[in-house]
Amino acid sequence: MLRSLKKLFTDDCPECNQSLEYSSNHLYYTKSCPNGHFSEETYPHLGVSIIYKN
Repeated sequence: MLRSLKKLFTDDCPECNQSLEYSSNHLYYTKSCPNGHFSEETYPHLGVSIIYKN
């Protein structure tokens, strides 16, 4: 039960299904795959998300 609840709040890479790593600074948030398959930059003050797929 707890494992399925945790899956609701974690993001996985669409290629390899590994958990994404998060980082942030005062301008944007970044989610990226540890294997380099996927990354997403979110700029909340602009309302923009940029997704990179390799």
